Amino acid sequence: MKRSTSKQTAPNRRYPHIIFGLCVFMMIAGCSGSDSEARSFTDFEHIEAEYLETIDSLDWPEGVVLPERLEGEDTGASFQTGYGNTLASNLWESCWIKEWLDTYETDPERAEQALEELEKAFDMPYMGEDRCDDATRNYLRENIEKAKAGDPSGFEESVKAN
Repeated sequence: MKRSTSKQTAPNRRYPHIIFGLCVFMMIAGCSGSDSEARSFTDFEHIEAEYLETIDSLDWPEGVVLPERLEGEDTGASFQTGYGNTLASNLWESCWIKEWLDTYETDPERAEQALEELEKAFDMPYMGEDRCDDATRNYLRENIEKAKAGDPSGFEESVKAN
């Protein structure tokens, strides 16, 4: 009985090509322009430090009482680097939105300051393409434009949703 080896070796000839293709795919996926720090993970202690450092670095509306620690997170979990910054920045955004809502009818200077602060959001890391989608950035931009026109509806909706 004669054995045919051509059928057995043909699939083996494809393996190097498949492996090469997978390696190329993995290399491209790994180098897709992502910041290695943005993809790293860390512990609660580092995220809390990042959160508090971000709070200290931002300007806040007059009279806001700032947290002294990060609460509501699992202290034993792993967190993506930048999470503390994003949490603090979201708190900052919320405070300035509330400042505008509290002052737009009674204190135009403070309301204007609130809008000027909120405009800075688009240059902050939490609004970057690696952490925030276009729809979220556009939503804030549209709400700022509404507020400039004296319309509180966008900010009111944002406060109710969050």
